[in-house]
Amino acid sequence: MHRFGVISIWVGLVIAVVGLFGGFGLMFTGEQTWSKPLIAAVPIGFLLVFTGVVTTIIYRETAGGHRSGRPQGPPN
Repeated sequence: MHRFGVISIWVGLVIAVVGLFGGFGLMFTGEQTWSKPLIAAVPIGFLLVFTGVVTTIIYRETAGGHRSGRPQGPPN
């Protein structure tokens, strides 16, 4: 699950950045066909980044360096 979180962060970041810069860049040149879907992809990228951050926090590595298979609770 930790690896899924890291992959989700990177995929979401790429979608958000491409959508933001590509969408606004095309919008300023007057291209309406592709600018709207690219700008609409920015919230999807943000949700993927947020999902990845939460997943990597919940399934973080333990003190021994190995990954735990279950969520970490508060210290005892």
